[in-house]
Amino acid sequence: MFKNQYLYKNFFILLVFSSSIFQAQIAFVKERNHIELKEWQFKKGSVYNGFKKDVNSNSWEKVSIPHTYSMDAINEVGYYRGESWYRTPVNIPESMKGQRIFIRFEAVGHDSKVFVNEKQIGTHSGGYSAFCYEITDAVIAGKEALIAIHVTNEPNFKRIPVNDKLFNIYGGIYRAVQIFSTPKINITPTYYGSSGVFVELKKKDKSRAKIEVQTHVSAINPYETSKVEYRIFDQDKKQIQSLIKNIAITTKDTVIIQDIDIDNPILWQGRKNPYIYTIKVTLIHNDQKDHVYQSFGLKTFKVDPQKGSYLNDIHYRMYGVCMHQEWRQYGPALKEEHHRKDMALVDEIGATSIRLSHYQHSDLTYQLADEKGILVWAEIPFVHDYSGREGDNAKQQLRELILQNYNHPSICVWGLWNEVRAYQSSEEPSVLLTHELKKIANDLDATRLTVSASDRGMQSNMGNITDLQAWNKYYGWYYGKYDDMATWLDESHKKYPEIALGISEYGIGGNAFQQDTSKIEMPFGNYFPEPEQTKYHEITWRIIKDRPFVWGSFVWNMFDFSVGGWNRGGISNLNHKGLVSYDRSVKKDAFYFYKANWSNEPVLYITERRNNIRKSKKNLVKVYTNLEEVTIFVNDEKIAEEKLTSKNNLIIFRDIELNKGKNVIKITSKHHKTIYTDEVVWEY
Repeated sequence: MFKNQYLYKNFFILLVFSSSIFQAQIAFVKERNHIELKEWQFKKGSVYNGFKKDVNSNSWEKVSIPHTYSMDAINEVGYYRGESWYRTPVNIPESMKGQRIFIRFEAVGHDSKVFVNEKQIGTHSGGYSAFCYEITDAVIAGKEALIAIHVTNEPNFKRIPVNDKLFNIYGGIYRAVQIFSTPKINITPTYYGSSGVFVELKKKDKSRAKIEVQTHVSAINPYETSKVEYRIFDQDKKQIQSLIKNIAITTKDTVIIQDIDIDNPILWQGRKNPYIYTIKVTLIHNDQKDHVYQSFGLKTFKVDPQKGSYLNDIHYRMYGVCMHQEWRQYGPALKEEHHRKDMALVDEIGATSIRLSHYQHSDLTYQLADEKGILVWAEIPFVHDYSGREGDNAKQQLRELILQNYNHPSICVWGLWNEVRAYQSSEEPSVLLTHELKKIANDLDATRLTVSASDRGMQSNMGNITDLQAWNKYYGWYYGKYDDMATWLDESHKKYPEIALGISEYGIGGNAFQQDTSKIEMPFGNYFPEPEQTKYHEITWRIIKDRPFVWGSFVWNMFDFSVGGWNRGGISNLNHKGLVSYDRSVKKDAFYFYKANWSNEPVLYITERRNNIRKSKKNLVKVYTNLEEVTIFVNDEKIAEEKLTSKNNLIIFRDIELNKGKNVIKITSKHHKTIYTDEVVWEY
């Protein structure tokens, strides 16, 4: 689609995302005549001809979308990996008569076959991206249609990921499903499930930006007298530009390209100012109109091996977290409120970036990152192991990831693989596939860099193929000591000055309900005390913070998440490395450590609050804060005052004496005439 760029050039990015005018997750669907398919019948297991109208479905379970049939992955050791069926009758609205009709799934885990009125209309492999089919010839407006979908999450060596060693492969229709209609000539919704509209920044200076808008048009028959109307709005929804172009549609599929100028452009400046424009593209033929609203931001992004990352030519530290898409109560079948809660927590902690591991997330997650100004590492699930037979599917999922999300200004890099190893040679299938994936990404979107996450050395068969390289480093947990992170960074930076260094994952396990560090059993035991996790992050963040050449760093993980069959840290089927518990009920101490270091909001927090049974009369009280001075009280008696001098934003009160029984430890701090307080109850 676009020309290639090189690593150290400025990467001008103008990317589209769903307008805040419309609260729908997929605006280009909801803006059209549509219905949402929420209520379904569900049957776990094999059903002969489950798509037939005469199948007896009286015993089928009634479920609501989003839905997964793999919750046993969380609650038991091991889980069901197999097929299931979903069915629902749908009244196709009379208002869709004479129009083209489509069905769109935002995601289904993981392989699916879709049937409409007993006719198979499509298959899709890949559990995280959207897919859309035209069903005009299979339904009749004003009449009922039967929609049936066969789903399986069983292992498939021709699909990525090929196994579930690092995270669960959930089955089900766990994101939204819609049927919608368009005029006979439309902005195509079937181009890899995308909006059909793509915008690229061609030139920019202080007075003017030139954008190129590509609109993919689909027509049943040629139309020689059509028009495309473009209207651009600023962040206050004021129209600042408009243009109408006469076009001739001479083929069934056409790409319309138009340059448009924006005067006095305002940049999308991350958390400082995520400025948003909106474009409305309308396709007009006689009295038929099809339109798509999209929003966009203007930015440049580059990485320098010596100085780190730059946003709009200003040094911009990329620090943040990795995140999976699941909750204990729901698995991946999350509602809008859950996505908003998760991104609100990422925003609260003060992260400037997020790595959405290890697959395409909900469109709403990217929208929220756009609005909050959080840079995104988006990636495909080419993870850990490979079969040598998944190449076609990996390339398909990469195209879907890029084209469906090309229009989000928050995304700055495309991730091609995580911890994929090639031990034998540079001719292994995974290495050759990486070269192909990089070419696809660069051809589709030259405005962004590609990246990969390695757990090997600085040089490896898989390493340094992508534009950027980052490393998953777990010093002090799986190997070595916590301080080894500093040694590795300094030695690698000195030996390979031409390679930009990033930390794609770092962290250790922490069970919020285990507090005795003398009992620690790492990394595969049953006792992962929370204070040890906190200690690790205090040391490791200081190391990263003091080295601005690190282009990006991402805590593994924002939230605890499930790995079926794991039995570590006192809770089975759980990876405990999160800063927040799996059910979102507990923000661990390490969460507040990063909030004190990253957030601009006032932070005042007493650590080890869950270590509330004390065996010593004299105790250390550690406080995370970004406030200038803190006063401590014990049972309403003022004990001491301390000024903040630590570069890690912590204050330590030593030899704080407790009375026998319960003690109330309280801290206070004044900031801009506001008094902030925090308190805990410890029993001695």
